Amino acid sequence: MLKRLFNAMIVARQASATMQALQYMSDRQLEDIGFTRETFVEQMKANILTELDAADAEKSQAAPVNPNLVGAV
Repeated sequence: MLKRLFNAMIVARQASATMQALQYMSDRQLEDIGFTRETFVEQMKANILTELDAADAEKSQAAPVNPNLVGAV
């Protein structure tokens, strides 16, 4: 539960920072990197969510397993 709250805080802060950056970018600059004003914030949110999910998946796979408990469930 705390991890979900922490991730939500990260995504919200990233969205805020992206909206601030958007104010200083021209339409031409956005076009050069493959975005529009309408899609920039949503794509950045999707990118950060993907990164957070990948990091969580990597951590869960790297969890140590006690050999004495394998097959106990």
